[in-house]
Amino acid sequence: MMPPLDGRGGRRGALAATLRRFGVSIAFVLAGLLGGLGYALFAPTTYTANAFVLVVEETGDGRTAPAAVSFAQAYGRLAPLPETLRYSTRPLPKVKKGSTRRHVRASTSPDTPLIRLTGSARTSRDAAGFANAAADALVRYGTTHRAETGVRVTLMSLAVPPSSPTSPNLPLGLAVGTASGVLLAGLSAAVLSGRRRPRDGTGADRPESARRLVEVGS
Repeated sequence: MMPPLDGRGGRRGALAATLRRFGVSIAFVLAGLLGGLGYALFAPTTYTANAFVLVVEETGDGRTAPAAVSFAQAYGRLAPLPETLRYSTRPLPKVKKGSTRRHVRASTSPDTPLIRLTGSARTSRDAAGFANAAADALVRYGTTHRAETGVRVTLMSLAVPPSSPTSPNLPLGLAVGTASGVLLAGLSAAVLSGRRRPRDGTGADRPESARRLVEVGS
């Protein structure tokens, strides 16, 4: 007869059993958590800043102008183009040639003729610089085509350098990494559970009631 295990031995045995059963899942969760933490700590810092312009209809001469909202949608698509940005009198931050468009985004609303111009860069000053240069360019571009379109583009607000970066975001990085680890852990647990089921045809995987019927019948 084996001597009873002491408390420490029992705890070690329970820990070993837990690791054998859930070790892979725990490893996936930890890997996801560490991956999210690593991204949040070492990813390049990015700042974003927003400037706003408004498209206004010109109806002073009695004729019906095209819808300002429709022109806002069109101007939003034109705003990040190098051809449009050349209209700006504000200097664009210096970046690699041909990469300016990656630093300027425009978003519009289907209900209002408002255009948001977002600048992104490694520094807060450059982020605001991209947004303000894009806004100035769009106002001047709209003024140039005012007689043809019947609408004018006016500046609503300039961007200010943000006080904190948009990314990386530590809480968000940890949350995404942990969620990914949990998902992989769940998938791995399902796969391993399927592999552990006996498939040798001996009846070990049959329900207890079925095995009893076989034994009685035999």
